[in-house]
Amino acid sequence: MYSVLTGLLVPPVDENTSHNGAGKYFRLALMTAILSVCFERLPNLLDEQVTNYPLSLLLFAGMVGGAALGLSEKYSRLGVLVFSVMLVPYVVERWFVMANHGWLGVWTIVPAALFAKWWTEPAYSDYLRLTLGIVMLAAAAQKLLAGTYLDGSYIAYLSHYGSTTENMFQFLCSQDTLENPCGWHKFLGTFIVLWQTGVGLLLLAGLRSVWFLMVEVGFLLGAGLYADEMNFQVLNIALLCIAFRVGMSYALFAVCAVLLVIDQLQIGWLVRHVF
Repeated sequence: MYSVLTGLLVPPVDENTSHNGAGKYFRLALMTAILSVCFERLPNLLDEQVTNYPLSLLLFAGMVGGAALGLSEKYSRLGVLVFSVMLVPYVVERWFVMANHGWLGVWTIVPAALFAKWWTEPAYSDYLRLTLGIVMLAAAAQKLLAGTYLDGSYIAYLSHYGSTTENMFQFLCSQDTLENPCGWHKFLGTFIVLWQTGVGLLLLAGLRSVWFLMVEVGFLLGAGLYADEMNFQVLNIALLCIAFRVGMSYALFAVCAVLLVIDQLQIGWLVRHVF
């Protein structure tokens, strides 16, 4: 079972593989990260209220083009630069309302342009590892300060008034728990805070175990299913593949590509209208 899971997650790279040979798996991961940002921008492009549609279409096409170039060994750095330039107008226009996804893309993908061959630079993967670790700890701190996770009230609210997938834990407690959250909802909220804290600390400590990566990818997919938000999880998975210096396998890329498409429809919509 372990070999099957690692075969799906980790590309065939070992100590005998050259930087150039392993680089394609790192570039595939970064291309996936760029595509996740592109897909996150897609609903805005399709918005009927877009004032300058030709410009928005040009910027979006440029970002996708940057993703394609990023897969090439020769033009990978150029691809990151093109993506970064095309992203600037979005950041300038929407910086005050940009979600976590957008800012994480800015702080993690754009710095790759500082390196001629970023996939051979341990400094870039270390930068991603430290950045993701800090982000995890910041997310845990925000939940801890809010208090609504530890007391279970947020999970209880989502269980009754959230989206289709956020209702999945409703069966654990009765309707009365909206006023007095039950033990299960408190447990789930506390577990999320502790998990993010633990992952953040392990990332900062430099742990790069494949087991750790597999478990974290599984957790991210589970969180994406629960929140009906797979795009952000795909971005995190792609960045972790680089931070752990293993790259992204073709099988994992195929899964992420499907999830990006599903995210546009939303899992809740599929559950209600298809299944």
